[in-house]
Amino acid sequence: MDREKLIRGLEVLRRFTLHALFVVGIASAGSFFFAKRLLLLLLKVTGTKVYYFTLPEVFLSMVELSIISGIFFSIPAIFFLFWKNIRPLVKINFVYVLFATLLFYVGSIFCYLFVLKSGITFLLGYASDKVKPMISVERYILFSTAMIFAFGITFETPLFLLLLRRLGIVTYEGLAKKRRYAILFITIFAAVITPTPDVYNMMLLAVPTYMLYEIGLLAIRFSEQKKGNDGTE
Repeated sequence: MDREKLIRGLEVLRRFTLHALFVVGIASAGSFFFAKRLLLLLLKVTGTKVYYFTLPEVFLSMVELSIISGIFFSIPAIFFLFWKNIRPLVKINFVYVLFATLLFYVGSIFCYLFVLKSGITFLLGYASDKVKPMISVERYILFSTAMIFAFGITFETPLFLLLLRRLGIVTYEGLAKKRRYAILFITIFAAVITPTPDVYNMMLLAVPTYMLYEIGLLAIRFSEQKKGNDGTE
């Protein structure tokens, strides 16, 4: 039986991967025509000037940005495909897909509007008359998009906790008793993810993450109470 489940799981993973790659490929191809505008948007929010040091660097950077943008814009489809393929194995409501998409984009926009500029400004503060920053276009794209994706994924915390509860891995009581460890882990995680060592930028991630953790706990508690009342989730 375990072997059958493993085979089914691998088949689901294969099917999901193929479909997701197809969607990302289409979105990436379309994003290539807007890559320059997308780069300008990333530069505009921070006011940073970037440079290229080899002739093909700009073109290759536009290709990289197109692929990253393709993944970013495909998030709703990726979540939907994941839900569609995993539904036979784990019964989860379509509402999860909607909230997962919403939380990802809220986290990404939060990073773009508030965190990215302050983080880069802090790092550029180490420049001086003798130390001038010359940031390559490729490095800037990778750094800024990695930050945006990191915040988008982090904002999925409530749904991640709900999924763990759905699988029977965690309970409300267990998570509530371990709040202090959650705070410690979130603080360490924020310190690692944020690009700057200052407390301000770290708290920009740590505080929302802990709030989302508490929201996840409330959702788990509501789910357990509902299950206890009528036997459903």
